[in-house]
Amino acid sequence: MAIRYAMVARGPVVLVEYSSSSSNANTVARQILERLPSAADTNLSYSQDRYIFHVTKADGLTFLCMADDTFGRKFS
Repeated sequence: MAIRYAMVARGPVVLVEYSSSSSNANTVARQILERLPSAADTNLSYSQDRYIFHVTKADGLTFLCMADDTFGRKFS
């Protein structure tokens, strides 16, 4: 499975999250959430060890997932 962790938030409030294994993904995800620009919709990717955190922010919601780095980076 390529996706190891997923989270949906509204502003700084995490609405739901899922993890397929025990890791510090939720800690890293919250740090990313705190540092996101507040105004604009955006698509970003952050690399951490052998994982990539993909972030999409739209209409006040933030969607974040952590995937294996073999999954790659791609936004259309």
